[in-house]
Amino acid sequence: MTVELSWRDEGGNRAGFEVSDMPGFFGVELVKFGKQSDDGKRWTGKIPKTGNYYIYVVAHPDARYILKVSLK
Repeated sequence: MTVELSWRDEGGNRAGFEVSDMPGFFGVELVKFGKQSDDGKRWTGKIPKTGNYYIYVVAHPDARYILKVSLK
């Protein structure tokens, strides 16, 4: 799976994301597989098992973003 995040830079805003196999936002554990690159804008990992995966996006103070997810 590959996840890519981009946003419009407006006044120094910032966006980021995390990948988890747990629902909910607070207190979730991140997946142990995969690797971030491109200053945290890209994540690539081989999914080890079938299941639900969650991508949590956070922006500060806010951001218009595009999230692309691909499975290969």
